[in-house]
Amino acid sequence: MSEVEDASSDTPSATSNHEQQVNLEAIMHVPLDVSVELGRVQLPLHVVARLHRGMILDLKKEANAEVNILANGRVFARGEVVAADGKLGVRVIEVIPPGDRIQSLSS
Repeated sequence: MSEVEDASSDTPSATSNHEQQVNLEAIMHVPLDVSVELGRVQLPLHVVARLHRGMILDLKKEANAEVNILANGRVFARGEVVAADGKLGVRVIEVIPPGDRIQSLSS
């Protein structure tokens, strides 16, 4: 009887969960281009042509404003810029819900 009980614990949802884990493991090593968007600015071509080292672009954003974190060019999280040991980093403060991320793909 114990064999029957053990077999019954392998329910469809348990099998489905295992399949999902296997599928997820299959893509865990796929490289993604992750970037942080500090801000955006639109410039006319003649201004872009005159850009040079040391110029400052006004991003029209507060210094402590949230930044977008993108994977392959799509926003998937928001964060804040932090300094640690003389280096800049980004602390994730919000991950965009999957439904919202999928909806943004159609726009």
